[in-house]
Order: sequence, then structure tokens, then C-alpha cells
Amino acid sequence: MRRCRRWSEPSIGALLLLCASPALAQDTDAGNLGDEEPEVHSQVASFAVTRLQESPAVVTAMNAEEIRNSGARDLMDLLLQIPGFFFGVDTQGAVGPGFRGLWGYEGKVLLVVDGKEMNEQLYSTMQLGNEFPIELIERIEVVRGPGSVIYGGNAELAVINVVTRGVQGSTDLMVSGMYGQMGSVNGRRGLTVSGRKVFESAPGLSIFASAGLSQAQRSNGVFQDFFGNSAQLGGNSRLDPTMVQAGVGYKDLQLSVLYQRYGTSAIVAFDEVLEAPAPTNFESLHAELSDRFRPDERVEIIPRLNLTFSKPFSDSDQDSPFFYDKQVLRLRGRTLARWAALDWLQLTGGVDVTSDQGWVNGPVGVGLQTGFGPEEADSVSYVNLAGFVEAFSVNPFVNVVAGARVENHSAFGESFVPRLVLLRSVGPFSGKALFSRAFRAPSIENISLGADVRPERTTVLELEGTLRMGEGHALSANAFDMGVADPIIYSYDAVTNTEAYRNLGRLGSRGVELDYHVRGSWGRAALNYSFYTPSGRNDVEDYQVPGQPNAFTGMPTHKAALTGSIKVLPWLTVSPTAVLVGKRYAVDVPDDEGNAAVEELPTQLLLNLFVRAQDVGTRGLEIGAGVYNLTGTNFRIAQPYNGGHAPMPVFSREFMVRISYLLDPVSDE
Repeated sequence: MRRCRRWSEPSIGALLLLCASPALAQDTDAGNLGDEEPEVHSQVASFAVTRLQESPAVVTAMNAEEIRNSGARDLMDLLLQIPGFFFGVDTQGAVGPGFRGLWGYEGKVLLVVDGKEMNEQLYSTMQLGNEFPIELIERIEVVRGPGSVIYGGNAELAVINVVTRGVQGSTDLMVSGMYGQMGSVNGRRGLTVSGRKVFESAPGLSIFASAGLSQAQRSNGVFQDFFGNSAQLGGNSRLDPTMVQAGVGYKDLQLSVLYQRYGTSAIVAFDEVLEAPAPTNFESLHAELSDRFRPDERVEIIPRLNLTFSKPFSDSDQDSPFFYDKQVLRLRGRTLARWAALDWLQLTGGVDVTSDQGWVNGPVGVGLQTGFGPEEADSVSYVNLAGFVEAFSVNPFVNVVAGARVENHSAFGESFVPRLVLLRSVGPFSGKALFSRAFRAPSIENISLGADVRPERTTVLELEGTLRMGEGHALSANAFDMGVADPIIYSYDAVTNTEAYRNLGRLGSRGVELDYHVRGSWGRAALNYSFYTPSGRNDVEDYQVPGQPNAFTGMPTHKAALTGSIKVLPWLTVSPTAVLVGKRYAVDVPDDEGNAAVEELPTQLLLNLFVRAQDVGTRGLEIGAGVYNLTGTNFRIAQPYNGGHAPMPVFSREFMVRISYLLDPVSDE
């Protein structure tokens, strides 16, 4: 397998030529559990390839071995362990991420899988819960902070970058199956197959393919709405994804395709229990063609062409009150050029052109189906032009990263965001000072349902310090302040059955995050703590908790996570996980007198335990078993604004078994 070279003190020129693939600009030596932290290279937070601890952002990363040991079932299990992240429930049973107390579901947190941006294009949302085969993930990197300079208008608060078993690697075949039980309900069951072929007779040529099919339930708990109606979620909250990937690569030229169909159902649509579960489907096709040219050893040019077809929130039954059938085609072309002008200076620049076209399928005025804009048009199209620059300077005094992005959208005009980062290491201590601006670009439906809606804009100040204490110990502390001006606010009128978007007021969050981890030949352990509180002028009533000015709607102000993997035997690992989530508040819509009922959700502890046995009877055969929510806590998540959706149960107690087999001819030799 091609891996990055390691450099003790890498120059800019060395880092520029570090790897042959941007997706693998990192050392993913999952088996390294020695006394020292493995040196990891990343490109998730900068156009430059940097060592992870020197990345110009606050980044959390997990490699394949850590993910397998943890027993994580989906991205929700992984994000729950990361400072800053929690979850909220929204319309039609959807679950999305909150970050540092702010609701990030709609266009504020970006999910990237192998370079493909997975947020759908109508509302820019990302769906969580049994959404992706966890067995395919080779690495996950989370930028805990704004990423608009690099990624544009859907990376306002955070970026989740997932690297899967793609075309890079050795010839192998992986088969994995899982089965979970939630009381009397089938929790989840799934099958995943993935294979790669590297052609020795044609150096540089390789192909890969993978497929995953799964069925799950959100919970087996009981949901009760604010009107006193209740319903069992078991059997009424399906999460059924189908995912297919394929690709071919020849040297630096790569073509890859990802197809996903995510079938869901919910027993509550907006605020009230339904007589029968309503289906909502998300379907998307992503294709990417990329190459890399090196005119000389200090210059490289990377063109990328993406095509995305999506049908989100789809219910094609015209007799359904939730009928909605629209589709979007996105074409995107990007070109990036890096120049290692000097051994201590790298300059990066590029252009990014996106064309979106949306269509209405079926009649307007039926169910939730609307046309685009006040004219109720059958189609709409937009063009977005962007340019970006970054300078990365390495010097003995303080490393400097300065960059900016400017965009011009055909509907709402120009957005400009700068970033400045200072990095300094002294012995075992390293520090970062970050100033970033970011924005959330209105999506197609934001524009269609909004009245002159424009981008919301965020300013973030951060300070992070990390102390590496030898023998695998590291302690990090991060303090931040972020404010959001003119946030795009969603509202729904149940009487007229209409949606609307508008810019209104300000939001803000301020807090600290602490992270300690240790690793050795015995395994690894990590402990983190997060504290957040509203900051600045938080004057958006939909996001306020009556009588609790220091609380966020639906989001905790405190969260702590303790994770570990202990090697009981060379082939047997035991991994406990404990997550303590502070109290949250669910707020109903105000009554005619402006009073809103508030429900307090108590501080709760989630305990998981997973046991993983490798090479059972034969090399490559792996068996894992786990129990999740050991104590059977009635864990619920709230809607992060006063939209009338009552708290919904998640993370029910579940027993799960996973069996995997990896046939790797190279490692077997």
C-alpha cells in the first residue's frame, strides 16, 4: 500500500510532494499503538499537507483501528465521542448535528466522503443514524471549527471528512455482517462487501467496488408529543440505507462513483403523532473525476470535476399529505494549484465553479409540494463562482497560515471570508491562535421560500494549546468565541401548512474544550470535556429557553466522554465508552399569549461496552460483540428551536454482533 513518507522537520517542498493522493495525505498506520503518538499527515483543514498537530484548525481524527475497537455503529456513535458535537431532532423524524450549542443540521456542518460533499442541495441538510457502513471507514477527520475558506458555504461551523476503503491500497476483499437487537425489536442488520484489485502487470492501475445494505430502527422507545399523544418508535422509525461505491485509478487519474438511497420513516412529521409512519427517502448519486499534474518538483495542479444528482425528502405518493418530489443536478469544476515558492513558503490558489439545476416532479399544491419561488416555477438554476488563495509559511518564529475565499452567487451575490492562523511549537508544547470568518450559503429551498434571504456570517476566535508529556500522553485545551450574524431562521405555520426562511438577529457561543489521551502497548484511553454558553447578543426568540438565558434550546452546555481500548490479549480488545450529557431543554411553540412550555431533560449517562476478537481461528476473521446503553437510560434528544417537536428517544439499549472477514493476500505472505 502506498504510504506517506515521514519527515522529522518537513519543508514546504517536502510536504508538497509527500503523497500521491490527496485523499491519503496522511499516515494511517492503524496498528501503531506504541508509546509514541503516530505521526499523521492531513489536508482536511488547509490546502497544504501538514502534520495533524500543526494543522491550522482544531482537528480530531480517528483511524480504522480506533473505529473498529470502539464498536461504533454509525457516525452518531463516533461524533458523540468528539468535543462539540451533539444531536437534535427535526421535522419528519430527521436527526442532525449540533455543534458547540448551535444547531448545525441545515447547511452549517459539512459531511465529505472521499472528496464528495454529501449534504443534499435542496436544504443543505445531512442525515444521521445508520447512514453509512462503518466498516468501510478507514479514517475520519473532524474540523471543530469553520471551514468556509476551504470548502465554501456549507462549512460554517464544522467539517466531517470521511476516508473510505477506496482505490488506494492493496488487493483485498472484505465481507462484514452485523445484527442488533433492541428488546423485542430488530435494532439493525446489515451486510457490507468491499474489494480492491491492484494490477501488477499495469503499474498504477487499480479498481475497487463496495456495497452495503442495512436495516435499522431509530429506537424502541415511546415518543410522546406535546399534545399528549404517544406512539412506539420500534417498527415505526426505520433507517434503511443502500450504498454502492465503485472506482478506477491509473496513477494520479481517478474516477469514482457513490450511490446512496436512505429510506426512512417517522411516526411524527412536524409536531404531532401520526396514525401511521410516513416515509421519507433520500437518494443521491455522486461522481468525481480528478487528476494531478506536476510541471516541476515545486508545482502541482489538481483539477476535479464533480456531478451530483439528488432527490432528498422524497415521498412520491401523491395521496400522501407529505407528498414531495423534487430533484437537483449539480455540476462542479475545481482547479487548485500549489507552488512551493520557497522552502518555507507555499502558495495555493484556485477557482471553483458550481451550477445547480432543480426540477419539480409531479403537481404543485399537493401535499408539501411547492414550486420554486413566488412564481411557483417548475425549475430553477443558479451559478456560483468562487476563488480562493492561501499562503502557508514555516519559519523558526511562528508558522503563519493566511487565506481567503470570495464567492459570487447568481441569486444572492458576493460572500468574502478571510482566515489567519498562527502556530508555534516550543519543545513539547504547541499552540494555535485562529481567526476565521465563515458563512452559510442559502440553499435552493432557502431561496425559494425566503424573502430576500442572504448568507449568514460567522466570526470565530480560537486559542488551542497542546502539551505532549511523553510516553504517549497529550493534553489539549481550546477556548473559543463565535458569533453568527443574520442567521437563516426556519419557521413553519401549522395552520396554513407553509414554510418560510428569513434572516433574523444574532446567535453566539462561547466555551472551552479539554482533551486528554494516552496510548501505549496496552491500548489507548481518552477523556474530553466540553462547556458552552450563549455569548454576545442572542436575540433570536426561536432559539431561546424561557427563564434560562445561559442555555441553548435542545443542546447541552456540558458534555464529557471517556473512551478506551484495552488489549486484554494480543488478539482480544475490550472497549468501554461512557458519555455524560448535561441537561437540555425542549421548548414548545408559544401559545396565543406568547408563553411556551419548557421540558427539562436531565443529565444522563450513556455506557457502552464492545469486545473485539481478531484472527479467530484463521487470519482475517474478526468477531465483535457489544451492548449499547447498558443501563437502559431513556435517552431523548430535543428540537434545537421552538418548533413544536417534542423530544424523541434515541440510543436505546441494543445488543449487537458483528462478524467480518478480510482476505489480504499481501499481508498473508
